[in-house]
Amino acid sequence: MTLAFRSDESSPFVRALLADRGLAPGEVPLAIDARDEMLEFFLAEYDGDRERALFTYLRSGASVAQTLVEVLRWRFGDLARIGLVLDFACGYGRVTRFLLRHFPKERVRVSDVYADAVRFQEERFGVRGIPSTLLPEDFSCAERFDAILVTSLFTHLPADRFAGWLRRLLGLLRPGGVLLFSVHDEAVRDPGLAMPEAGILFEARSESGSLQPGDYGSTWVTEEFVRGVVARAAEAPVSLWHSPRALNDFQDLYAVFQEEGLDTSGLTVAAEPVLWIDRCFLERPDLLVLTGWSAQRGGRSREVQASLDGRVMAASPVDGLRADVAARFQDERLAGSGWRLAVPLPPGVSRNAALLILRVVDSRGAGHPLWAGFLETALLEAARQDVEGLRRETIRLQGRLSTAEGWLVHVEAREKAGLAALEARIAAMEASRFWKLRNAWFRLKRSLGFREKDSP
Repeated sequence: MTLAFRSDESSPFVRALLADRGLAPGEVPLAIDARDEMLEFFLAEYDGDRERALFTYLRSGASVAQTLVEVLRWRFGDLARIGLVLDFACGYGRVTRFLLRHFPKERVRVSDVYADAVRFQEERFGVRGIPSTLLPEDFSCAERFDAILVTSLFTHLPADRFAGWLRRLLGLLRPGGVLLFSVHDEAVRDPGLAMPEAGILFEARSESGSLQPGDYGSTWVTEEFVRGVVARAAEAPVSLWHSPRALNDFQDLYAVFQEEGLDTSGLTVAAEPVLWIDRCFLERPDLLVLTGWSAQRGGRSREVQASLDGRVMAASPVDGLRADVAARFQDERLAGSGWRLAVPLPPGVSRNAALLILRVVDSRGAGHPLWAGFLETALLEAARQDVEGLRRETIRLQGRLSTAEGWLVHVEAREKAGLAALEARIAAMEASRFWKLRNAWFRLKRSLGFREKDSP
């Protein structure tokens, strides 16, 4: 078994994340399998930067686990009341490893269509695995569960599998249990993709390098579709709860409770804030300046903090005027989303070794480390962003110039056509009998000595 990251490795990024989360070494199993497609996804996103990919892989897994646990606490109160938990479509344990902070491994089951992923978690995390299948009707499981957690599966299923897996998993719940699953809402689809009337859009493409696209593609759904398919899949009346963009500010989260008429009005989870860096530059050799915006759906980002090698060096309230952010989110409450950080740099600091982390404090006072990189990385990313901005502006101006040139050609062609029409009209007039008689009359007047002013 080849590991992409070993538990005994020393990574400043991983250490910083654990410290930010208040986790002691060994509290969370950190081994990551080299075949983990989620890590591969983040590696591609960061152009092969392993440290940043590891940071985001673990940070996102911790964030998802925390949100799921919030819902379970609301439902059960004390987590000790939960007998068995199933992490279904678990992959190589990006989320599972953080669930083990809250549940003894003896009460956790994992299941995935990747047999190697299940085996990895059994060996490394000590949980019990259940092999999964492509088709829901082929899935065999003798146990029943108080909670079934499914992230990033229904985001990839065609309509028949979507309904089939909901029916199969709901059938594995104990009385009073809860099924939590995530979806891509229609709001996050490419605007160029039309949403079918059925309320589900499936495309045979995904990041998976091994599953067939027809089995595991990309799926977007409407809330109406989800409510309808849940109602049809449930064997008894249930209660359904929905939280938009609850997971990593991208996937919607649904909870199906095995109880009719459950009042879920008091169940709220805080959406993860969004952080954007507009500019990053050295105002002086000893002062790094960053500007940008931060927004939180259903709440408001309070503060952005910058830490350098684990020490908070600067903080900024999130209150700067950003009408563009309010327009982007279509929420006027987010008009005050701007921030500015002035980060003092210690003497002799290394741009290639000093770890910068930007942390957003949300409306509840919880911190979210959303950006991590070396100082040089921050400066390079900002420079690339400036270049990309200039490229887009150049394209925009070229488009305007092309439009103007096209208009000038149109005007010139129109004027030429008008002139040609006028010349043809004059030629026609001059060739007419009236015009010839007129010219003959003027010639006669001139021969008789009449001038133009002498005419009556």
